[in-house]
Amino acid sequence: MIVYISSTLLCPIRSALYYVGHMIREPSYQRNKPPPRIKPIQTIFIVAGILVLVIIGVFHTLPTTQTLQTLKDKPLATFSASRAMAHVRHIGANPHPIGSVENANVRQYVVDQLATLGLQPEIQSTLIVNLRKRQVGRVHNALVKIPGSLPGKALLLTAHYDSVPTGPGAADDGASVAAILEILRALKTLPALQNDLWCLFTDGEEAGLLGAQAFVQQYPLIKNIGLALNFEYRGNSGAFMMFEASQGNGDLIKGLAASSPHILANSLMYEVYKFLPNDTDFTVFKQAGIPGMNFAAIEGHTSYHTQLDRPDFLDQNTLQEQGDTLLALIKHFGNITLDDLQTTDHIYFDIPGLGLVNYPASWVMPLNDSLLILFALVFRLALKTQSVRITRVILGGFVFILLLLSLPVISHFLWLGICRIFPEYDTFIQGDTYNSQWYLLAFVFLNIGLFVFSQGWVCRKMSAIEFSFGVIACWFCILLLTSFWVPGASFLFLWSLLGMLVVLGVPFVRTLNNHQPSNLALIFVGSMPAIIIFTPLIRGLFIGLTPRLTAVVIVFLVLLLGLLTPLFEAMEQRKYLAKSCLLLGLIALLAGSMTSGFDNEHPQQNTLFYALNTSNHSAFWLSTDKQTDQWTTKFFPNAQAKQQLPELFGKPFPALWVSPAPVLDLPPPTVEILADTVIAGHRNIKLKIKSARHAPKLKVTIEATEVLNSKVAGQEFTKYPQTHWYLDSFGLNDEDLIIEFMVAADTHFAVKVMDISYALPTFALPRPSNMISKPSEFSDNTIVATSKNW
Repeated sequence: MIVYISSTLLCPIRSALYYVGHMIREPSYQRNKPPPRIKPIQTIFIVAGILVLVIIGVFHTLPTTQTLQTLKDKPLATFSASRAMAHVRHIGANPHPIGSVENANVRQYVVDQLATLGLQPEIQSTLIVNLRKRQVGRVHNALVKIPGSLPGKALLLTAHYDSVPTGPGAADDGASVAAILEILRALKTLPALQNDLWCLFTDGEEAGLLGAQAFVQQYPLIKNIGLALNFEYRGNSGAFMMFEASQGNGDLIKGLAASSPHILANSLMYEVYKFLPNDTDFTVFKQAGIPGMNFAAIEGHTSYHTQLDRPDFLDQNTLQEQGDTLLALIKHFGNITLDDLQTTDHIYFDIPGLGLVNYPASWVMPLNDSLLILFALVFRLALKTQSVRITRVILGGFVFILLLLSLPVISHFLWLGICRIFPEYDTFIQGDTYNSQWYLLAFVFLNIGLFVFSQGWVCRKMSAIEFSFGVIACWFCILLLTSFWVPGASFLFLWSLLGMLVVLGVPFVRTLNNHQPSNLALIFVGSMPAIIIFTPLIRGLFIGLTPRLTAVVIVFLVLLLGLLTPLFEAMEQRKYLAKSCLLLGLIALLAGSMTSGFDNEHPQQNTLFYALNTSNHSAFWLSTDKQTDQWTTKFFPNAQAKQQLPELFGKPFPALWVSPAPVLDLPPPTVEILADTVIAGHRNIKLKIKSARHAPKLKVTIEATEVLNSKVAGQEFTKYPQTHWYLDSFGLNDEDLIIEFMVAADTHFAVKVMDISYALPTFALPRPSNMISKPSEFSDNTIVATSKNW
C-alpha cells in the first residue's frame, strides 16, 4: 500500500520533470510541436498544491479564532478581549463626536477607569488651529503616565476616543481605547518597565486630527517621546496589522519582528497608503519627526463610520490579537533604550510560518544586480541550447504587457456594469459592499479563466518557455522601476523571481552536463514564493482598496498568473481549468447579485439633513444622495432634479435634493463686530461669533471680497489674499469665536455663519430598520444659518 501511494505521488513529479526537459531542450525544428502534458490525476495534484498554498495565504490574513470562553479565561497578567469588551460597550454605546455631551461622558469614563487603576490622569484642554485644513477646535485630551525604572525617553501609546456623528465608534476607535485600558490593568501585575509609558487618548481625531496636533504643538514634554504607537480601526474585524512606519524604521521593524513575529506587515502597505486620502493621529507624530508605527484592522469596512460600528459587531478575535500585539510591543520597546531609534529604512514582509522577514533597503540594488546576473546566465543557457528565440521572447513580453493592461481594464468596466445593474452599490460612500467577498471570488476566477485561455492561444504561436522568459523580462522591468520609485514594493518581485529563475536554471545545467532533465515539480516549487507572497497581498489589496479599485488588484493577479505559465501549459485539461474558472466566476457573480439587497443586518445608507436660513426665514430638507429612495422620497415628493443653494452653501457646493421644510423657531448664530478701523488704506475687522444653540460645529465664510490676511483666536490663520475665505470650528459650543481679518478700505463684505448640531429635528420621520445614515459631512444634521453684510 505504501509503495502504491509513493508511486502515485511521484508520478506527477516524474512526468513534470520530463515536461520541463522537453520544453527546454526541444530543438528548433520541433518548437511548434506541442509538448507532452501531464495526466489528469497529476493535474489534480498540481491544482491541489496551488489551492493549499492559496488557503495558507488566505488564513494567514485572518485572526486566530478562539472561543468566547477562552477569551474570558485569560490569566490576569495577559490581555483579555472579554475584559476589554466591558470598556467597548461603554465607549461605543452612542455616537460621541467632538463637542457633544456623549463625548464628555466617554472622556469621563476613561478618566474614571484610569483612576480606578490607581493612576493619575490629566486633561489637556486647549484651543487648536489647523491651518492646512482651515479648522479650529476646542479639544480635551486625556493623558496618563506610568513611570519607568530608568531615565530615558518614553514609549507613547495613542488612540482617539471621539467618534463621528454617524456612528457609535465601538471599533473606531473605542476598541483601541479599551485595549489600552485593559493593557494598563495587566501591566499592574507585571514587573515595572524600564521606560516611562505614556497613554494618550486624543479628542477631535475625526474632526481633523485636532487632539494629536494640540498634543504635539502645545504639550511641554513632547520632546521626551522616543517612540509613538498609534492604534486604529477602519472596520470591525480581520487581522490586526502594522500598515505604516516612520522613516528610518530599521530598528522599529527589527523590534516588531522580535516582539510580534506573526504580525501582518509589509513595506508595500505604506507605499499604497501614501496614495490614499487617509490620515490618522500618527500622521501628526510622523510630521513632528517622532519615530513610530501605525496599526489597524481593516475588514468589515461597511461598518466604518456608520451605525453598524456597534459593540455587538466587533470581532473579539481581532480585539484579542490587537491586545496580544500591543502587550508584546510594550514588553519589548518598554525595556530598550528609545533615545535614538531612527536608522536606515528596512524592506519587510510577512511569510506564513516564517514570520516577519526584513532587511535593509540598501540591499535592494545589490540583490537586484545578483538576480539580473542569474537571469542573464539562465537566458544565455537557454539561447545556447536553442530553446528560445529572442524575437519570440520579446513578442511574449509585449503580449504579457497587453494582458497586464487589458484584463484589469475589463475588470474595471465589469464592475461599472455591475454598479449600473445594482445602483444601490453607489450608496456606499466607502466603495465597499456587504457582499464584496463574492465579487473578489468572481474577479479572481474570471481573470484566471481569461488568462489561461489567452496563454493557451499564445503558446500555440510560440513555446511556453519563450513566453515565460518574456513574462520574466517584464517582471524584471517592474522590479527595477519599483526599486527606484517605491522600494518598499520591491520584495514582491525580487523573491518571486528568484524562486522561478533558480528552478528554470537547473534543467539547463543538467542538459549541458548530459544528465536527465528536471521536471515540472521544480516549477511548482519555484512558484511557491510567488503564490505565498501574492495570495495575501491580493486579498488584502481588495479589502483595502474596495471593489471600486478592482483593476489595481487584478494587475497583481495577472502578474502572478504570468509567472505560473509553465504550470498551466503542462496541464492536459487546461481548457477545462479555464472553463471551470469562468463558470465559478459567473456563479460568484450570480451569488453577488442574489445578495445585493438590504435588510436589518445589511442596511441601506442615505443622507438627510435640515437647514434653516434665518436671513429669509426659509427651511429645507436636503440630501446629497445620487437618487432618492423609499424613505427620502417622502421628504422630496415633488423634486425632479438636484439644485444648488448658493444662499446657504455658496456656488462651489455640489447640487442637492431640495424640498421645503417647516420653519422652526431656532435662534441663529450671533455675529458681532468688535472693531472696524481703516489704517493705511486697509479695513481691519474684528468679529465675535457664537452659536446661540451651543452647537458643537460652526462653518464661517467671508464672501463678496478678498480677505488679505486673517487671525483666528489670536493665531495667524491666513497670510495671503483669499477670494474664498472659510473656517470650520469644532467643540466651541458656548465659547466665542474671535476672527480678525483685513480687506481693502473701500470694499464691502458678507459673513455667512452656519451652526450645526448632530441630530435631525424631532418631527422628522424615522428611518426604516433597514436604513442608516451615510457617513458624510452633513448627514443627520440640523443647520441654522445666518448672513450679515457690511
